[in-house]
Amino acid sequence: MLKLKNSHLKDDRASQIVSWGHWFTLFNIFVVTILGSRYLFIADWPPTFMGRFYGIISTIGHFSFLSFIVYLILVFPFSFFIGSSRAQRIIAVAVATVGITLLLIDTQVFLHFRMHLNVSIWNILTSTGTSFLNHTFIFIPLILAFEILFSIWSWKKLRSLNKRRRYAKPVVIIVILCFVSSHLIHLWADANFYRPITMQRSSLPLSNPLTARHLLERYGFIGDDYQTRMVEEGNPSAIAVEYPLGKIAYTPNDSLYDVLMVIVDNWNRELLTHNMPLLTEFAKQNINFTNHYGASTQPYLNNFSLFYGIDPNYYNSILTNHKSSALLDTFVNEHYNLGLFSVDGFAQPLYRHALLSNFTLPDAERQSNRQITDYWLAWSDEQNQIQNRAPLFSIVQFELTMGRLSDWESSAKSVDHYIDALINRIKQSQRKTVIIITGSNGITIDEAKKTVLASRENKFAREQLRVPLIIAWPDKKAEEVSFATTHTDVMRTLMQDALNVITPAQQYSQGFNLFNRDDNKLSIGKTVVTRTWLIAGNENEIAALYADKTVVIDAFGRTKIYDLNNRVQKREQVDLSQFLQIITENRRFMVLSN
Repeated sequence: MLKLKNSHLKDDRASQIVSWGHWFTLFNIFVVTILGSRYLFIADWPPTFMGRFYGIISTIGHFSFLSFIVYLILVFPFSFFIGSSRAQRIIAVAVATVGITLLLIDTQVFLHFRMHLNVSIWNILTSTGTSFLNHTFIFIPLILAFEILFSIWSWKKLRSLNKRRRYAKPVVIIVILCFVSSHLIHLWADANFYRPITMQRSSLPLSNPLTARHLLERYGFIGDDYQTRMVEEGNPSAIAVEYPLGKIAYTPNDSLYDVLMVIVDNWNRELLTHNMPLLTEFAKQNINFTNHYGASTQPYLNNFSLFYGIDPNYYNSILTNHKSSALLDTFVNEHYNLGLFSVDGFAQPLYRHALLSNFTLPDAERQSNRQITDYWLAWSDEQNQIQNRAPLFSIVQFELTMGRLSDWESSAKSVDHYIDALINRIKQSQRKTVIIITGSNGITIDEAKKTVLASRENKFAREQLRVPLIIAWPDKKAEEVSFATTHTDVMRTLMQDALNVITPAQQYSQGFNLFNRDDNKLSIGKTVVTRTWLIAGNENEIAALYADKTVVIDAFGRTKIYDLNNRVQKREQVDLSQFLQIITENRRFMVLSN
């Protein structure tokens, strides 16, 4: 009888501990949800009712689910092994305190970096002291005291709380409905590219909203054009941006320069030096930037940075929001006549859905380098016949043949003559014209097989990022510029020196003025630092090109450091100041809370 009695008392005690654990968890669900609601205000607040409704219910459902999972895995099992209610409460209080502290740290990380806490970011934050975290750590004693007080009170009032269990059931039902419905709503939004919802995909920590694209596609809920639409309109979960940050203002000028931008895809400096004698001679007679780098090895991302003046990490956000370039908008506002010529008819989504989205474009039709040269020459002649005509801005985009090395070199020789024809026609017109000639690299040369291929590896290798840049600028002397420059610099230089823009450059570009030798400082918040790195990237990563290394940071804050031979330096780590500079500069145009 004694043994049965002890077993009964043990089961009753375990039941009490489990019951108390439920109330303790419910209490922390409220606490965590309230603290987690801060993410709604840090991230861009959706403009629609549906987006806001989803944000609220996803926050409630997600943090309730996280709290319950933590209890189920780290606290609940001890209810059957630890007979002491005090020990059980100590464990629960410790787990809750650690969890809430990590949540507070994550909100600070998200506020500053628009990323969530992970091992890589934690190592960076703690590598040079904990000054970044000091404001959070001072709350730990308060959190601990709060949790202890509730644990003691709820244990003493357990019988009274259990009598009110019926009040807790509606709360639990609401929480479950919020969790399930938020995932179903996101499933619908993802299938229909509804950005006010999909843009919140990464707002909450440890969140992975339901998509099930393959399942929906199999049963016909998603059409075959889903992936095509993703390419054309950008990733629906891309973060919202504010670009430019302010209204572009400029000083009116009746004698504006004509501007010609020539872009050569699949081009590098070696090809210029050895296979394009006419352009090489033109470079000697003008301003030749011998240490110039593209922002990406992907041509469309390179051209994105060239026209927008910002790094490729913004590409999806710009594409999804169909935002035109501040550069092109300024040309239009200053009443330039535009001439656009490309071998692929500007078929890329960058042009159709962003840069030229304000224009009615004909269907894309592929043409030869010779054809677009002839079209530009005819257009130029037509414009020059107009008396008192407006200034001209034109884009001519050539493409070098890939595949066999001999074909690539042969097409370069042809393009050399085509560009020379454009230059000669400008000389004949005697109009003051800014000529910018550059390329988008991203090629790999296989010397053994004598082939030229699109770059697939070493995406931030210097030799694959380095491209020619030649500028002919009226009244500027010929020179060879050896200091490092990048594609984002071109846009800022045009805005300030050709279009007389007086708006601070930080509001529309991440680049520097190519002609201002003292313009080598970069504003990071209230701090001004000397430019020590060039910015590059792709849709998911940002890269900082230092003189002796390359630092790459992905969308989750994970970092890698490469030497100049593209070898990963596993023992070297990014310090907090470097991380802050790179991420802050990268987040300048993203919509964040103040």
